[in-house]
Amino acid sequence: MSKNAIGGPKLKKTLLTILHYGWLTFVCAIVIIPLAWMVVASLTKGKLLAGVPLLPKFSDFTLEHYQYLFTYKSQTGAVLPDFVAAFLRSLSVAVLNTVVVALITTMTGYVFSRFRFKGRKPILTTFLILQVFPSLMSMIAIFMIFRTFGWLNKPIYLVFIYAAGAIPYNTFLIRGYLRSIPLAIDEAATIDGASKSAVFFKIILPLATPIIGFVAVNAFMAPWMDYMLPFQLLNMQNQTVAIFLYRLTDPLITVYYNPLNFMAGALVLALPITLVQFYMQRFIVYGMASGAEKG
Repeated sequence: MSKNAIGGPKLKKTLLTILHYGWLTFVCAIVIIPLAWMVVASLTKGKLLAGVPLLPKFSDFTLEHYQYLFTYKSQTGAVLPDFVAAFLRSLSVAVLNTVVVALITTMTGYVFSRFRFKGRKPILTTFLILQVFPSLMSMIAIFMIFRTFGWLNKPIYLVFIYAAGAIPYNTFLIRGYLRSIPLAIDEAATIDGASKSAVFFKIILPLATPIIGFVAVNAFMAPWMDYMLPFQLLNMQNQTVAIFLYRLTDPLITVYYNPLNFMAGALVLALPITLVQFYMQRFIVYGMASGAEKG
C-alpha cells in the first residue's frame, strides 16, 4: 500500500479535527466575549457604553456600579435598597412558582398518564389549543381580574399567571415521561396495600425526579426577566428586578439612567440562574431527552 493511500485518511481526519475545534472555539468566543465585555463595563467608571474599552483598563477600575445597586434607595424610609428589594421580590416569586408548577403539573401529568375518565381527551386537546395563543392576548382580562380581587401591586400573585401558563405544556411533558414507567409498579404497590396518594408520593415522585427537575428549572427561570406582566400589574414601589433594570436603560428616566449600572445588575441577576443551571444540568439534559411524547 502506498504512502499516499495511507496518508490520505489521516490527513482528512486531521483536517476534520481542526475544523471541529475551530468551530467550537468560534462558538465559545461568541458566547464568552459579550459576557467578558459586560464584566469590563460593570467595572468601568462613567455611565456611557461608548466609553467602555474592549480590553480592561485598570486605571478606570471601579466598584461604583455595584455599590449603587446595593446602596441606592429612592425613598428615604425604605428598609432595603431598590435593587435588593426588587431582587428579593423576583426571587420569592420564582421560588413559589417553582414549587407550585412542579407539584401541580406532576400531579396532573400523573392523573392523565394513569387514569382513564370521561373528558380526558377533550381536556388534553384544550391544553394543546391553549399553547397556540400568547399570554399577551389575555393582558386586559388579567388586569381586570387582578383589579377585581385586589391583587394589583402585589408581586406574589403573579405566580397564578406563571403557573397557569406553565401547566398545559409541562403536563404533556410529565405525562410522556410517566408513561414510560411500567404500570406494573403501581399495581404491585396497590396489591401491597398502598393508596393512590402513597403510590404517587412514595413511588412515582422519586422515579420522576429527572423530569420534575427539568420542569422546576424552567419554572424558576420564567419570572426573572418577565417585563410585560409586572409592568402592567405592579407600581414602582413593588417592582420586580426586570422593571428595575429596564429603568437603568431608559434615557427618559434621567434619575436612574446608567447602562453601566445595568451591566452590573444583569451580572448579579445571572448569578442565581447560573447556579441553578449548573446544579440542575443533569436533570435538564435527561428531562429534555426523556420527556417527549411517545405515540
